[in-house]
Amino acid sequence: MKRLGTMLGLAVATVAIGCSEQGALPPQQNMTASVAATTGTTCSFQSLNVLATHYFSSPETKVVRGILSQMQTDGAFTTSEIDSGFSVIAHIAANIKAGNTDAGDASSLTNGLLACMFSNPADLPATFPEDFTVAVTPGDSGGYDVRGGPADLTGPVFSRPVPGSFSGVAPSGSNTWPGILTGDVAPRRIFVYGEPGFLPHTYDWRVIPRTTTFSPVAVVGVCLDANANATALIHENNALLPFQDAAFLPTCSGIASGAWSSPLLARIGTWGLALFGPRTLSATSALNPGGLAGSTGSIHSVFGPEVVDTVTLTFVVQPTDVAVNQIITPPVVVLATEAGTTTPVPNVVITLSTLNNNGTPAQLNGTLTGTTDATGTVTFADLSEVKTGGYLLVASASVNGRPAIAVPSVNSDRFNVHP
Repeated sequence: MKRLGTMLGLAVATVAIGCSEQGALPPQQNMTASVAATTGTTCSFQSLNVLATHYFSSPETKVVRGILSQMQTDGAFTTSEIDSGFSVIAHIAANIKAGNTDAGDASSLTNGLLACMFSNPADLPATFPEDFTVAVTPGDSGGYDVRGGPADLTGPVFSRPVPGSFSGVAPSGSNTWPGILTGDVAPRRIFVYGEPGFLPHTYDWRVIPRTTTFSPVAVVGVCLDANANATALIHENNALLPFQDAAFLPTCSGIASGAWSSPLLARIGTWGLALFGPRTLSATSALNPGGLAGSTGSIHSVFGPEVVDTVTLTFVVQPTDVAVNQIITPPVVVLATEAGTTTPVPNVVITLSTLNNNGTPAQLNGTLTGTTDATGTVTFADLSEVKTGGYLLVASASVNGRPAIAVPSVNSDRFNVHP
């Protein structure tokens, strides 16, 4: 994250001094694993041992140093070494929950571990070394946890305080963390961390490896009354997410807000300063259970609510003239966007019908109902008419789970059906 300061300088110093022997490891185990080509940061197990000694209390220090020793034996960037690195991060997470306030060492230790775990910059934080200060400080509204491994916690990842979390991340429906990570590379564990976003009502969740994808999807929720804000959807960067009820959030209170430094300010322009639309959103002082959520296949940015009063439908591929009982080609495509913008709206259920030249409903064959994907589109690939004449298609729709959002019907261009 972007609050760069003295502790970030410490992080660079401690993880960049080179890899050294720990304990009685044989000489061939000495290594300098580097991701310096992009980040300028190197892996140093010597530094990790010093930081672990500072951060953890005995006897946990001995346990963690044993894990670090195994990491060095296995070799940086190997699957077993990465798995052990997640285990050390899980120890840090447990210490944060227990009230360990040594944020400087926790942040530096986390950066040092990541430098030893991942050689691909795409797996590391977008800004690396990262400033984990808020994420690792027990009294701040950060989040920091590990999921996916057999010994990891299985519940949602929450922002602090718990209970009373403003935001959280969870597998969708009855899915589990291992279940939604099956498509990722071994060891299929993730480090999830976050802090309040720059704007009110927003939260900035991140995940490592950064290339992680969720299938089935994960759900990100914020403590905002979904019923009182009946036209709100969760927004991530330049995308609206399919609506979900954040039933996994415990009793929640408060509004997340934070101050980020200038690098994020440039990003705000990509999604607009009026993130929430023209009206002010308000959160109840306590919701039990849940709040407003959206489903996502990845986590990369700031999540927050956006008012979407109206969705516009557009035939982006119009029907063409066709013979009776022949499939209309190319397939008809309908796009759903937030009114007045080009932002696609997912999870809109669109149904097609047909009218003849007299405005009378006519028979239309094929798959007539579809749900928009992340691009906001539905493709109707098997439409056909049963009688000759002139026709037009009518698209009507509703936003799944958000019936208060208006979606006016729209007509296609006219087309002819010949014998």
